[in-house]
Amino acid sequence: MEENFLHKVYELFNQVIHLNDIKILSQSEKKQSAIKSCPVTGLDISMQPKNSKFLSYTGVKWYFEHDYKTYKKVLMSRAQKNHTDKDNEYQFREIAHNIRNSDSNPRNNTKRAINKIINDDHCLFNNFELIDKNKLKEAGMI
Repeated sequence: MEENFLHKVYELFNQVIHLNDIKILSQSEKKQSAIKSCPVTGLDISMQPKNSKFLSYTGVKWYFEHDYKTYKKVLMSRAQKNHTDKDNEYQFREIAHNIRNSDSNPRNNTKRAINKIINDDHCLFNNFELIDKNKLKEAGMI
């Protein structure tokens, strides 16, 4: 009886989960799939909290302390020239701020321009149909 029950459970298991379709990841594949990267810089951000989307202050500081070559090549170009005489902590904040802005500014500027066109009181006709659909999508208006 017990053997019959186990056979039925095994059949049900095979119907629900197909063992041939399960892919077992190797250690290197697990490490590669676990790597998070910043969408702006493309740098690894796995040293930051799990909910991070962009390279933050702590990530910039980490690159400064552990991978100075990458910091100098990729991140120093995001520091403004008039802030190079400031201390490192200030530069880290400015670099992280610049990274976040480079993602959100185009979207916000487009949204602001569209709202300005739509809300123009001196317009004789509706300009909404003249606005490029891609720009509306970028601004999150459609």
